[in-house]
Amino acid sequence: MPQLPVRSASSGGGPEAKRRKIRKGTHSCWECRRRKIRCQYNPATASICIGCEARGTTCVSQEFPDEQPPSTERCLTQRMTRVESMLEKIIERITPGSYSSSRSGGQASTSSASAGDELGDSSPDIFRPSAADHPHVIGIFDALREEGGSCPSSNTSFVPTPASTQSDAVSGLPIKFSQISKTLHATFPCQHDIDAIMQAVGSGPYFIVTYFSGVDGPSEDPSMVWDVPPVTSHPALLSKRLMQLTNCMQKISVDEIPQDLVSKEPIRFQMNRIVTVVSELVAFNDDLVGSVEGLETLNFIALYHANAGNLRKSWLALRRALAVAQLMGVDRWPDDKPLKSVDPRSDPGTRTRAGMLWYRANFTDRYLSLLLGLSAASDDNSFADPLRIARNTPAERLEKLHTVISGAIIKRNLNTSRAAPDAAFGITQAIDCDLEMAAKSMGEEWWRPLCPIDTSTATPRELVQAHTHVMMQMNHHHLLILLHLPYMMRDPKERRWDYSKTTCLHASRELLRAYLVFRDLTDAASACRHTDYGALTAAMTLLLGYLDPKLRVREPGIASQRDIDRDTVTKVRNVMKQMAERDGDKLAREASDIISRLLPLADIDLAVSGNNENDAPVRLEIPYLGTININPVRGRPQHRFRQDNNTVMPAPTSNSNGGGECAELERLGVCPASNTYQAPDNPDDMAMDMSLQQFPPNSQSFLSSLGEDANFSFMQFEPDISSPCQFPELAADVDQWTFQGFDAAFFENLLS
Repeated sequence: MPQLPVRSASSGGGPEAKRRKIRKGTHSCWECRRRKIRCQYNPATASICIGCEARGTTCVSQEFPDEQPPSTERCLTQRMTRVESMLEKIIERITPGSYSSSRSGGQASTSSASAGDELGDSSPDIFRPSAADHPHVIGIFDALREEGGSCPSSNTSFVPTPASTQSDAVSGLPIKFSQISKTLHATFPCQHDIDAIMQAVGSGPYFIVTYFSGVDGPSEDPSMVWDVPPVTSHPALLSKRLMQLTNCMQKISVDEIPQDLVSKEPIRFQMNRIVTVVSELVAFNDDLVGSVEGLETLNFIALYHANAGNLRKSWLALRRALAVAQLMGVDRWPDDKPLKSVDPRSDPGTRTRAGMLWYRANFTDRYLSLLLGLSAASDDNSFADPLRIARNTPAERLEKLHTVISGAIIKRNLNTSRAAPDAAFGITQAIDCDLEMAAKSMGEEWWRPLCPIDTSTATPRELVQAHTHVMMQMNHHHLLILLHLPYMMRDPKERRWDYSKTTCLHASRELLRAYLVFRDLTDAASACRHTDYGALTAAMTLLLGYLDPKLRVREPGIASQRDIDRDTVTKVRNVMKQMAERDGDKLAREASDIISRLLPLADIDLAVSGNNENDAPVRLEIPYLGTININPVRGRPQHRFRQDNNTVMPAPTSNSNGGGECAELERLGVCPASNTYQAPDNPDDMAMDMSLQQFPPNSQSFLSSLGEDANFSFMQFEPDISSPCQFPELAADVDQWTFQGFDAAFFENLLS
């Protein structure tokens, strides 16, 4: 029978412990008894039972008193033993053959400080694989080192405790992010390709670094855009550089793509791959976006999708950016205090300010929401507080006022079905006055068409200023169109709507002229895509405006203006066609197709080609919605709202003494005196008795009233019922859903 070990009462040479009386036949130890398992012995090691030997616990016979350590100490000892075992396995897996346990005989240490002592006494080389054996392997602990490469001090413990984690215990990148950083770093093109792309993109890097703060605000050096951070950098910094590079690549047309690139992957596929990697690894990881670089990454992703034509994906990315910004308190953060950065080389003086981040995200969100007919994410207009914008340049003040006005138009549009008609029109007049005041603050000279500049000799700052100037002009005209669009198709007999109709036409002409100037500066299809949506809005508005019988006369002045408008729209259509053919851009191709379909509306000799009332000269197909048939000559009889079956037919009007657009405006009594938008000094002078105007009854949708009201008797709607269940995905890209619902939102606003 094997003899159980006899444990003395104390360590050293003290007296033996007193034996206990036990039942005859009892041969198990205390540990096996507590675990209620059978106590078995190996003849080779008869002094310790098999269970205690496997567990590494002390084997004490029941003949002796059970002197157990306190429960908490025993649990801590077991936990420390498991942690030591896991650390050994991790280090051996990363650095095979370079680590040996300092414990003798393989016996587990029961000291609570053993893990810290052993790691502290080990050589720093245990955390780094041999350069000869593994030249390109990055050890998992390399990311935990400081920038200077020093090893953590011997007092630093890698054992997680309730009060600290590994990221708190050491300076550098947490272990869980190291693999993400390696994947992001491998996503960068080679340095040769980056240099070639930056050379071809011209002012692109300067535009990207000034995207948030403008040319007059603090910004990092443009050379940082093509500086690839080290692999040990934080994922948010790597993703920011990747998105900056991708946004620059969008500004290259097909003709300007360098031919000596090492990568044979097409530029478009390369951009999609980069954005997909950044979105999956960083954008949707809550642990990686809580810094200034993380917020910039989310905004750059939204910018990429907006320029690619993926309006809904851009909208979703912006909503996430705004939500993260609110959680970080960016909307309340003082501008004199820099935001948290994960870039050790970041200069607080050139770091993006919280106020500019919050403003830029709201500006883009409201613009996209206007295009898609959605509500804005935030009603906060603190960025346009008079005291805050007093320190801004006039152009910065105008842009912030545009953002506030965009939010007001969104609210007006969403409340149209619930508000009284006269209240909605009053809100429209008030917003128009705000736009008028904003325009006058810039001076008449600022609104004149921009003189052409030589893009080959201009500095990056001059190019960015020219682009910004033209885009702000276009944005102002676009807001005017969207503001007055619901009143453009009202009853031609009511002169109350003449101001809205004329403002829409005048703003459309100015926007199209500015668009032609802009596309002379930048011809890449994916560069500043919002200008294409503005141009399409203006072209459709201008051509649909010629459904007004007052503009379908042969009077010399109006005929001359009609020819000018047709020529301008044709030039815009041709520019879009060229972009579509050169860059293979689907959005530009379908936008030019829509303009081509509507161009016949400017022809007063347009007539119905058949006897069927559905044989309209203009048929406009809206994907997933239906077809709109437009007949400016022959209207469909109405029976629901008007009993006299009145239709809108072209009729001669009184002769006008002037020529061109101003003659038309003078005839309507609302001719502006200059390029600035001149409204009456007293907006109340424009108001008319609301009881004189008959508003169409409210409906659940513009589709239910389209073709039924006398104001729209020249339009008919054919819903697409062939495949009612075949709708695009929620955030389908431009290849599956070209206009993303922008076209449907336009007609709903037009006919609301």
